[in-house]
Formats: sequence, C-alpha cells, structure tokens
Amino acid sequence: MGKPTFRVASKGMSIPKSAKCPECGSSTYAVVCPSCHNKLPESTLLGKDMIISVVGSRDTGKSHFVGVIINELIERISVKYGGAMEGFDDTMSRYKAGAYQKLYMDMQKLDLTKSSVQDVNNGAYRPLIFTLKLKRKALFKEQIDSFTLVFFDTAGEDLNDEDTMSTVNKYICKSAGIVFLLDPMQFPAVRNQLDENTVSRASSVDWKQATRSDDIMSRVSKLIRNDKKMKSEAKINIPVAAVFSKFDAIAPLIPEGSTVLETSPHCNEKVFDMSDWHNVDSEIRSLLVEWGAESFISQVDVNYTNYSYFAVSALGMDNNPKEDRRIDRPRPHRIEDPLLWILKENGVIKPSKK
Repeated sequence: MGKPTFRVASKGMSIPKSAKCPECGSSTYAVVCPSCHNKLPESTLLGKDMIISVVGSRDTGKSHFVGVIINELIERISVKYGGAMEGFDDTMSRYKAGAYQKLYMDMQKLDLTKSSVQDVNNGAYRPLIFTLKLKRKALFKEQIDSFTLVFFDTAGEDLNDEDTMSTVNKYICKSAGIVFLLDPMQFPAVRNQLDENTVSRASSVDWKQATRSDDIMSRVSKLIRNDKKMKSEAKINIPVAAVFSKFDAIAPLIPEGSTVLETSPHCNEKVFDMSDWHNVDSEIRSLLVEWGAESFISQVDVNYTNYSYFAVSALGMDNNPKEDRRIDRPRPHRIEDPLLWILKENGVIKPSKK
C-alpha cells in the first residue's frame, strides 16, 4: 500500500503499543506481520488466535457454512455467551459486500468458490478475521478475554492437487480446529432415497465428478504431517469436526426422535452441552455406517486423535434453493455445534458437567 514498515525492539516479552516512524516521526499503533505486512489483531499478539479451516470437496457447502456462521456469531452466539464479535480491519465490509449481501439481502444461493489459481481474492488468500470478546469472572472483577477467529474458505478443487495445497492451503497446518464438510448427496445410499428434484437443487456439481471425501481427508492429513515433520503413522492432534452439510435435504431420512432433529441447546445453556453432543455424535456415526461411508470414518480415525461428528443446515430446514437459486432468509439448524465444540476443545467455552 506504499506505507513504510519498520521493526521495533520489544521490551522484554511485550510488544510496544506504539512506535515512531523513522521516516516522518509520527506515532503509529498499527502492528503488522513482518512477512506480508498485513495488520495483526491484538489478540493474535497475545497468542489467542484461532484459525478455523473449513474444508471439503467441491460443492459441500463451505461458503454457505462460513457466510451463515459468521452472521450467527455476530447476531446471536456471541451475545448468548455474554460477549460480542467485531470484524478486524476491512473484514466486516468485505463480508457484508460478499456473502451477507447475497444470502441475507438478495436471498440468493452463493456461487461456488473460485480456485486460488483463478482468484487471489478468494477465501484461501484473504481470510475473514474477527475478534471474539467474552466476559470472564476473575478473582475480584469481571474481565474481557479476546480471541482472534480466522475463517479460511477453500475452493474444493484446491484440495485436489497436493502441489496447490502445499502453497495456498498451508494455513490448514496452523489450525486450532478443522471443520470438514461432507455432502450427503455424494452418497449413493442417500441419493437413492431422495427424489431427483431435491438432489439437483441441493447440488451444483455432478456427484460423479466430485472428489471423494476420504481422498480429501487423506491429502489434508498428509499436508499437515509434512508441515509438522511428523511420521506417517503419527496421529494429528488438531480437533476435527466432521460435518454432514445440507441436513435440511436429508432430514426426512433421519429416524424420528433423533437428537439431531432437535434445535441446538448449547447457546441457551451458555455452556457446551455434553449430553447433547454425545447423542448427536453417536447418531451421525451410525448414519455414516448405514450409508456406506466406513472408509471416511477409517480415514478420520487413523489420522486424528480428537474428532467428532455433526450435522448442520446453513440455510435451514425447508430452505433448499429453488430452481432459480432463490432462497428464504437463512434460518440455520445446528450450525453452531461444530464451531462451539472446537471452541470448547480450545478452552474458550466451558463444557457442561453432565
């Protein structure tokens, strides 16, 4: 941007709040990355940054998940937990002009994310960065903890090539949690139980052309091991939320009385409900086995020490995009569950005692 950058000696373990520019003598409060010169949030400097990687094969609903969970965090989730979420730098304006405008104002289905090779402004190069502020009771007074949430939305085809992954998707290796989306429409056992119109409206890509989820999982795991210089048989300790997307389309196939059909209880209880989580995790594992996805389950199990299964609908029940791509205003179902689980695993929110 043409602005000068310069290094400042730190005082002990702390970074100075401000510094004088050696060229003009003016004071600046903008701390930037020494490598790319982008601004750094204060919570990142304090070591409270959390990269949330949303991955999956093409057309699994990654952009819809990111677009809706951010609005839910701002409007509902952070408020329920007694806090607030703020955009960093130009993040809010980019979010409002992009996913928010299309989903909540135009009420249109989002386009597929372009590959990083085609568009350097996609979610892999320019993540959405927010500061989540939560109140915490200290010994004598109430304190505010700040956490940086960094959302990366990767084009599905960028996960098809290991060379591309190793250059544009290295953020995955630094993740505090990975949301791995699975499109149930890619399972023959699911498609065969749904009418053709429902399947075509829920999917923009022919399932025959989509990369298998277990292949994507294998490539992501290899990328992380290479970055961390891990042995091939060593398990990775990054929390992985394996998530059925487009749950609204498959809800008729879910057994009556299943917990996953109920609304999420976590926000109202202001903790992470462990009983609800256990039930949902068990139900989704059973469905994966029933629908012939044992190879994906095996990939997760042999590669990660900490993982859990979820099902979400970003757009909401009975809101499958119409043939002209129009939707109703998003009213998501359980979209907060995988993110809250990752926050719980990182010690940001507390689990329930039961």
